[in-house]
Amino acid sequence: MFISDDRRRYLCGIGMAQLAAALLCAAFGAVYELCSHGVFSFFMLYAFLIPLAGGALPSFALALFARGRLPGRVCVNLYNAALVTWTVGCLFQGALQIYGTQSGLTRVYALAGGLLLVAAVACHLLGPRIVAWRFRPRRGGR
Repeated sequence: MFISDDRRRYLCGIGMAQLAAALLCAAFGAVYELCSHGVFSFFMLYAFLIPLAGGALPSFALALFARGRLPGRVCVNLYNAALVTWTVGCLFQGALQIYGTQSGLTRVYALAGGLLLVAAVACHLLGPRIVAWRFRPRRGGR
């Protein structure tokens, strides 16, 4: 079974968006740490790895090598929401560390991201029974 070209384009588009998010996080972390007077945070420094390793690389791998059933749009959106939650949590934790303070509320980001990831996996495994979504290409030239 082969994936249609529309589906491959959709997955490549998600991969490009995640790659852009990784570059934006890397630039944001670099500028933030330049302005922090020599103080740095590993959370801020490596926040770009979440959208890169968790989003762009898997999307490109699925677009190039996947065979069989792929996750639907709802599952992909839940997965992307988990990645965004973890990335924002890392950036927030990094900003707090650079500022020199701590907060117990940063654990909420990890928990929420984990719950969204579990929901995405459950959606994919139970998807045909729960989420009735089919990939439909847009009409009208787009």
